[in-house]
Amino acid sequence: MKQREFAQKKRLRAASSMYHERRRYRGLLVTVVTIMIAVIVAIVYGLARHVLPSPWPQLWARTWPALVIGAIIGWLAASLWVRSAGGRRALAANDRRLNEKYSGDLHAGRRWQQFFYNGEEISTLIPRILYALERDVAPESLDAVIASVRATRYENPRFRARGREIFNSLTAATDLLLLSTSDERGQPSSRFMRFVTTDRPGVWYVTSAPDAPKIHEFDRGCAALLTVPTDSGATISSNRVRLRRSDKAFPDVADLYRAQVPRYLDGMTPADQACEVVYELTIESACVSSWEYNEVVQFENNQLLSARAATPGALLG
Repeated sequence: MKQREFAQKKRLRAASSMYHERRRYRGLLVTVVTIMIAVIVAIVYGLARHVLPSPWPQLWARTWPALVIGAIIGWLAASLWVRSAGGRRALAANDRRLNEKYSGDLHAGRRWQQFFYNGEEISTLIPRILYALERDVAPESLDAVIASVRATRYENPRFRARGREIFNSLTAATDLLLLSTSDERGQPSSRFMRFVTTDRPGVWYVTSAPDAPKIHEFDRGCAALLTVPTDSGATISSNRVRLRRSDKAFPDVADLYRAQVPRYLDGMTPADQACEVVYELTIESACVSSWEYNEVVQFENNQLLSARAATPGALLG
């Protein structure tokens, strides 16, 4: 547990250093471009004064007003430039350099984000467990300490809300996931698939052609998922996922794909769309993690629905 805390602190220091270096590099680019444009404006202004003789006011007979105006113009131009294709390429190159520089600490820390004890994930309890172990001279046992910590644990609603916010931001940032299923022999199979979100929390749609081999695996109802990492290494992962054929046809969800997955419908004829099978993907809980955070998001309504569906006679009742 102490080793995990050391690795986590090292990871947080690396993530903080990357954040500050990104800001410093962006500020440096803006400053350099601002100075260059200010100098160019001052030079052009000075040449114009000598080439175009005219009665200049006393204030404008000097160069520093041109430098000030040039600096303002340069700052505005630099702020627009970093948002352009060239500026984004420069920032992306710096991000790649930082990722390579700090990749060791980041990956080592991410390995320790989860911590299992007797099959239970207790990473969120570890700081209080270590405090209790160091406070008690002779603790009864580790199991007793964990039970005591769990019994006195207070779950801050802000943390739950923060996990939901991160989950929603990640689903808005990507439309591609790795979906894993298994066949009747237990052979695992994984594939990349496009997905769309719905107005129900933790419920997504995926589609497939009716003659695809994975249809039989989807009909088994169990799956695991992992979204592709964002630029900050953020992912959503879950092995508590339920699949079922939706009562909606593809034309009913086509507008969601048009809005969330551009060009997904390109090349699909009306006949293909009519045959496409829509699956409802229900997430009971998920882990949202990146270089900087690791949050578990619970979808209580989805867990309740899954429990009712698994209870014999629940659908009849």
